[in-house]
Amino acid sequence: MSESDFIFSKTKELSLSGIKNFPIDFYNFKNFTEIDVPDKVLVLGKEFFGSYEVSSTSGDFILTFSNASEAKYIVYASRNRQNKIKIPPDFDLIKNAVEDYEKYLDMVLQDIRKDYLKKINNGKNFSAVSNEIFKKLNLTRL
Repeated sequence: MSESDFIFSKTKELSLSGIKNFPIDFYNFKNFTEIDVPDKVLVLGKEFFGSYEVSSTSGDFILTFSNASEAKYIVYASRNRQNKIKIPPDFDLIKNAVEDYEKYLDMVLQDIRKDYLKKINNGKNFSAVSNEIFKKLNLTRL
């Protein structure tokens, strides 16, 4: 099996099995606030004096957060490309949702690695292959 065949088949398999959706599958929305964001790809910027920036890839939209978990939450939630993102009111809920989602992404990555090592003899391009699968599934692990 070639790496491109593996990427295609693994992406299809994961897609059909149902990728969990953040934040809906990681937080029960009873209380929340909403923030407006553009319907664009959002990325995490660097930490700057204790603040974390989230911006669009074109750089025309910027939000600043006081901690990394809130910034990651916004980036992960923007995967859905909606103009409003629901955010829990409590920092611990945000942090737990982000941690649970990252554990889930790590499990997906471990599953990809296991199958990759089984099906591809040398296994030395795992990073590039897993990045391509995540890209095709519109997933990001920060």
